[in-house]
Amino acid sequence: MKRYIKILAMLMLPLLFSACKKDDHSIGRTVDKSEIQYSVTQDLQADAGGNTVILKNATPGTLSMWDYGTGTSRRMIDTVKFAFKGDYVIKFSVLSGGLEVKLDSVVVKVTQDNLNYVNDPLWIALSGGVGNEKEWVLDTEGVYFGGPFAFYGTNIGWLKEGGPWGSNTTGCYGGDCWNWGPGLNDIYPNMMARGDYGVMTFGLKGTASFKAVKPMENGITQNGTYYLNVATKMLTINNASILRGYKPAKNGITGISNWTTYKIISLDENSLQLGVIRDKDVDGEGPAMLSYNFISKSFASSQ
Repeated sequence: MKRYIKILAMLMLPLLFSACKKDDHSIGRTVDKSEIQYSVTQDLQADAGGNTVILKNATPGTLSMWDYGTGTSRRMIDTVKFAFKGDYVIKFSVLSGGLEVKLDSVVVKVTQDNLNYVNDPLWIALSGGVGNEKEWVLDTEGVYFGGPFAFYGTNIGWLKEGGPWGSNTTGCYGGDCWNWGPGLNDIYPNMMARGDYGVMTFGLKGTASFKAVKPMENGITQNGTYYLNVATKMLTINNASILRGYKPAKNGITGISNWTTYKIISLDENSLQLGVIRDKDVDGEGPAMLSYNFISKSFASSQ
């Protein structure tokens, strides 16, 4: 019996040591600024004016955070195309070891316009084209859409492409694809308050400028810039946000953490749907995409 007890004790010793050993949850060392290798290069073969800029982070184990004025990127290598001449500040930082490490900004000088980068049907539909600007309002009366607001699954995107979902043949880009378009009686007053939400303007006069006049947000006026990625159907708005509202009694817009990048769900001469992800709903509801439904001001005036 003593022999069996001794053998059992010997077998248990490694288990005791392993149970006492602390788990190592280290997220790694934060790289020093001097160790980060990155480059910002103007491709003069693509554009004589230096409109095409290649961003490259060559530091393994880091997460890129680029801010190039007209938009942002998290890619290790990315290409940015500036349509208008001017000086652009490229800001770069990396996430390493749980901390952000900021690098010196780089200024690129674009010496010529290349309007081919904004001469696309989507750019024209959004802004009216080069040298113009276009005003948009929320469809608060359901003139074109069922109302100013709708719900989609988080994987819904550009409705003219993508895969099938429900009774639709296109528009799905993942596993969460659905839609609920509440009527005006459902929207007001709990989802949105009735009122004048103002006007937002996309311009292409010397630069891609954005302006939003917001009576429903204490009458503020926001001025910024924007960039439309035709390939991904994404819209980036810098230093401003779209006309909006959600669960006004609880300041529901705080449940959307990203008011900078928007999915373009649909866009033509008269109508525009922009989607944002509701990720931290004030009532604890799960993730969903909120679609804000706009009509051009000229179209609204003609109805």
